[in-house]
Amino acid sequence: YFAFLPIIKPPKSRAVHFVYLYCLPLGDRIKITVFIVSLLIIINSIFIKQWTNTMERKDPQRIRQFIDGINIDKKFCTVSNKSKQYINENDQWMMVLSKDGRLVYSYKLPKKLKRNYELGELIDYSKWYIEDYPVEMMNVPGGLVVLGNAPHSIWKVNLSIEMKDMRMMLVLLVFFNILITIVLAYLMSLLFMKELNTVVSGILDVSQEEETRLEEKGYLKDIKIAINKVSQRLNDQKRIIKETNAMKEEWLAGVTHDIRTPLSVIVGKSEELQNIENDYEKKQMLETIKNQSFKITFLVNDLNLINKLDSHQFILNPQPLDLCKLIRECIADVMNIYASDQYDFVFDQNTKHGKIYIEGDAHLLKRAFHNVLINSIVHNEQECCISIKVKEELDDVIITFSDNGVGMSEEKIKSINNGKQNINEVHGWGSVVVKRIIGLHSGTTEFRNNNGMEVNMTLPKKLG
Repeated sequence: YFAFLPIIKPPKSRAVHFVYLYCLPLGDRIKITVFIVSLLIIINSIFIKQWTNTMERKDPQRIRQFIDGINIDKKFCTVSNKSKQYINENDQWMMVLSKDGRLVYSYKLPKKLKRNYELGELIDYSKWYIEDYPVEMMNVPGGLVVLGNAPHSIWKVNLSIEMKDMRMMLVLLVFFNILITIVLAYLMSLLFMKELNTVVSGILDVSQEEETRLEEKGYLKDIKIAINKVSQRLNDQKRIIKETNAMKEEWLAGVTHDIRTPLSVIVGKSEELQNIENDYEKKQMLETIKNQSFKITFLVNDLNLINKLDSHQFILNPQPLDLCKLIRECIADVMNIYASDQYDFVFDQNTKHGKIYIEGDAHLLKRAFHNVLINSIVHNEQECCISIKVKEELDDVIITFSDNGVGMSEEKIKSINNGKQNINEVHGWGSVVVKRIIGLHSGTTEFRNNNGMEVNMTLPKKLG
């Protein structure tokens, strides 16, 4: 079977040739081999059986035992059980005729045959047929024994074979077996060729990174399933790489956009400082420059952090944390950076024992809380009240950050909550970092408008 595949359709390359020979699973190859061998065994067994049966009928010793079991006298004829057994085993019938052609005895004799025969008829029938029944005739003392067979059971011809012809017959038998093997191999290869071509085509498509989807059925079903899985995996990787590259380009565009604004403010205020002599005005401008510089610092830090999170380079360092203490530290940090009377901070904790412990990375969580607080400041240049509430549930802690500022449009909030926010827009950077960090801590984040911007975080409590 495998030897004739390349003859039927020559492969385009050695690699394809290799696939032709080995793409079938081992189990299928064994089944095909067993089928061909079994078929040859059946054909040869039938031939040998028929030949053996013929030889048994010609066995002189058995025929002699059959004849010895028949006794004919002037009036009666007796047949032994062994002789009857011989007739039954060979599915034959028998009649015994006297020398003048009269029926003396019969056993299983067909009703349509005559019971008496003339001498000339017996001579004609001696080696051939009585009507459609193949017969054999044997002389016994006192009469003639006729052994008959069923119609069309034996083809009687006058054939003589010499020993040299018998040797030739054996050679032909071997040749016949080889011919059957070749024909079967050719026919079976035709049956599999369509599937093999499909599989080879799929492999070549996968090697060229083309999308492939083979119909998962037939003898090569397992191989087709494997090819489809590999193709799907490669396509998923290509899609992820494409999306990642697009996201990086978007991030770079966002960096340019968000850093350009504070840099422009810094440059403008620095130029104005050269022409201002009033110390109070200089102090205000320096404060503005400092705030814009902090904004750039946070943007760069966020970019570095999100890059580490995407590339799985950041190792989480979880430890028990006092959540309320951590939030108070974040509020103090932001107040020190943006020391202005126009921003009020209100912290409200609803706890049973005064402290709530969670399991988390202090550095990352502070970054998330900082981003939410700073977003409320940098996007609300007028007076703004920022409220932080902590509510303890049975297994979770709910943290709500809210302000009474300008808020966001419903469309932007929906895109942020669905993870499809445009980072070039307002609140883009902070929301990306916050959602990633809270997600790493098995928590959830939801943005919404509530007379300003509101961010709800849910984090699991540390039990025990």
